[in-house]
This record gives sequence, C-alpha cells and structure tokens, in this order.
Amino acid sequence: MIPLNDYTFIYFIGIGGIGMSGLARLLAKQGYQVFGYDRQPSAMVLQLRKEGITIHCEDRPAAIPEVICHHPNQTLVIYTPAIPMDSPILNYFKATGYKLQSRAEVLGLISRPFTTIAVAGTHGKTTTSAMIAHILYQSSIPMIGFVGGIMEQYDTNLLHNSSLDGVKLMVIEADEFNQSFLHLKPTFTIVTAADADHPETYATPAAMEANFIKFIQHNQKRLLIQNRVADQLKIWEHYTKPFLTYGLNSGGIVASKVTMRSHQTVFDYLGYGIHISNVVLPMSGWYNIENALAAITICLELGITAAQIHSAIGSFPGIKRRFSVVCNHPSYLLIDDYAHHPVEISALLDSVKKIYPNSTITAIFQPHLFSRTKAFYKAFATSLSLADQVFILPIYPAREAPMPGITAQLIFDELTCTRKALVTMDGLLTQLAASPIREHQIILTIGAGDIGASVSAIAAALEGALCFALQNG
Repeated sequence: MIPLNDYTFIYFIGIGGIGMSGLARLLAKQGYQVFGYDRQPSAMVLQLRKEGITIHCEDRPAAIPEVICHHPNQTLVIYTPAIPMDSPILNYFKATGYKLQSRAEVLGLISRPFTTIAVAGTHGKTTTSAMIAHILYQSSIPMIGFVGGIMEQYDTNLLHNSSLDGVKLMVIEADEFNQSFLHLKPTFTIVTAADADHPETYATPAAMEANFIKFIQHNQKRLLIQNRVADQLKIWEHYTKPFLTYGLNSGGIVASKVTMRSHQTVFDYLGYGIHISNVVLPMSGWYNIENALAAITICLELGITAAQIHSAIGSFPGIKRRFSVVCNHPSYLLIDDYAHHPVEISALLDSVKKIYPNSTITAIFQPHLFSRTKAFYKAFATSLSLADQVFILPIYPAREAPMPGITAQLIFDELTCTRKALVTMDGLLTQLAASPIREHQIILTIGAGDIGASVSAIAAALEGALCFALQNG
C-alpha cells in the first residue's frame, strides 16, 4: 500500500505532465480520490478524465472542486516544479494551510518500502526504464513502473501487474531537473548520461555533475553506470562500493556482433562472464543498444533468466516520440523524436545517416526552453547541421517566460548547412506542401515541446506534396 494514509484526497497542480500523470494514475488505482489542475486540456488531461480523474484548466481558486476546499486536513497537494511561483492556485493552497509536497518528495516517500530501480541520465533514462519495466512485466514479476513517456504497446506511462497487492519492486525514472532525484534512495541505480543540461537549475556543468554524484551516493545495493560517465564523474573517487560499467564497445558490459537495420537491431550481450547471443531489439539507434545493455544487466541482477530477457526484449514496444516511424512511404520516411539536447540530436542524426546512408535528411526542430536555447544554441546548430536541410521553429517556452534576445534566430544564424529556413508551423506546412519530395528522403520532427501534436499535419502536408508531384509528373 502506498504510504499516504493520512489523506483521502490528492490534488495535483500540473497533473498533465508526464511524471505527474503517472503518479496520479497510481494513487487513483490505490483508492485515493484524485483531482487536478493543468493549464490546457492536453491529450493526457483528456485521457485522465476518461479514467475518472476530475481535472480543471483554470488557474483560479474558484475552479478548485468544493470537496477539496471543504477538506483541507484530508487533502495532500502535489505540485510540479514547472508550475509558476505566482500561480493563483498554488498560492491559495499555501495561504490556507494545506499540506504541499513536490512530486519528487512524494515519489521519494512512496518508493521507500519498495526495492527500487532508479534510472537517471540526461538522456536514455526513459527508454531504459521502459525496457526494464517491460521485461519485468513480461516475466510476470510483480512490479510498478513509472516511465517518462508513453509506452507504445501499453499506451500508458504507468505499468504494473493486474493487482498491486504484494508488489515489492518499483522502477522509477529519476529526474535530474530541479535536483528531484536527490529525494530517492534506490536499491539499484543506473546512470546513462551526465551531459550539461538544465542551465536554469545548474549554473555550471560541474554543479550538475556534483548532484549526479550525490544521487549515486544514495544508492543502497548496486550501481550500473555508462562507462564514459564513470570516467567523466571519476566515480571511483566518490563511490566506495563495487560498481558495474557498460558501453557500446567499452566497459565491463558491451555489445558485439551488432547488425542494425531500419527497424531492428541484433547484437550479442557480453559482460562479466555472461554471454547472451542474438538479442533482437525491435528498434534502431546506436544509443538504444546501450539502453538495452543497461536494462538486461539490471534484470539479470534481479534474477530474471537470460531466456526470459531474450524473449521479452524482442517484444519491446518502444516509446512514443522516440525514433517513432510515423510514415513509411516508398519515397520518404517521417520519423518523430523527442530529442531536445544537442548530444541527443547528434546521436539521432548519426544513427539515421548510418541506417539510411543514401538518403537526404530534413530536420524540423522546435527548441525547448529559452534557458536551454541560450546555453546551447551553438551546439544545437552544430548537431542540426549534420542534416541536409533544417527548418527551425519558434522556441517552445514550457514553464519559462521569454528572455530578451533569446529566439530561434540564434540557432538559425549558426547553422552551416545551405538549405535552412526559420519558420512558423503554418509556414512550415506551406513550404512542405509546395516542395518536391526527394527520392529516399528522411524527414525528422525533433523536440520536446508540442511539435509532436503537429506531426499528423506534417504528414498530411508531405502526402499532399507527393500527390501534387504525381499529378503533375
């Protein structure tokens, strides 16, 4: 049972976020009366409403359900750090004596009774945690899995067995933003990457690395860390217990005999005396091999057999907006990806170029956050310039207010590719519809904002361009 027994009602501020919604779903399944606010009726908000959760989209105290207003002592308010500090609802709860906790605090509290697997990293953590949850689920191991994305096959970010009774194992995506992961004390810890990010939280890369080290020091039993990250953090100077390292071709655990096709990767798992042959991963991307190495290793540590792992990972459904093939047309391929950091974009484009060596690549990028754009605009331009053509959309602000002088123009001006354009979404659709489709063209939609909601419109524009070309060919 989730240890929040002092409360009957749970109210989420920012319930539509990927992390908040998973926690809301779990508490609703545990019998708590769950309510929430989010600033817009997103697809997630609409789905949560279908699941029976009452949600409003007006940031004003008058919109709060009466049952919450009438029972302050029986209500726990959980908020996301992305909520503005001047939010009228947030300040109403603060002024009227409600118990408020951040999502990170609550996740730390409810995970304490469980054997917890925490996956941290500036990229790779969502896919890795999803792989682990999927393997455990397919192996009939009672568990709860919090994933920072929607798993394709299950259409949810909360994976668990049919009954939550007797569950002792929890898989958590540990978020470095706002130092959230420091509230966790995991049994098993995985660190996939520690590249500089979140300049609004960490003033310097060294500050973020120091917090990763603090997080690692919370680990209770087994640490598994990507080999380059172990060197980057000089982990042996800060962590006295034994630890395991992994990497594509460096570390204690590696992949060999790698064969990558458009929608499938086959490799051998080699590590610490264990050899699993012909692991079939139904997804592309060199980085996903590393994610799989980490997931396999932790599942072996938990006692899952190599045969069970081999079978389960072969049916891994993937995560929406992680190298998701939207249209697979003979003339072009449309792929949607969540990449929002220069390192992630470089890895994405590098994989696409290797898988489709004779193709022309068009990258459509929506920058995420003014602070991230300010800190990394030159690196974004360098990574995006790996493509043959680049469209840059306006910055998606998310939780941030505009910053003077910080626009998508900064990235655009630094691009070295010759075919580039700075566009609005409407302008993009117009250009795509009027542009000829090149043979073997790969179109990538990239970003962590709301670009994913426009992918169907982009697909329609491409289809329109193709039809026009055929009619006038």
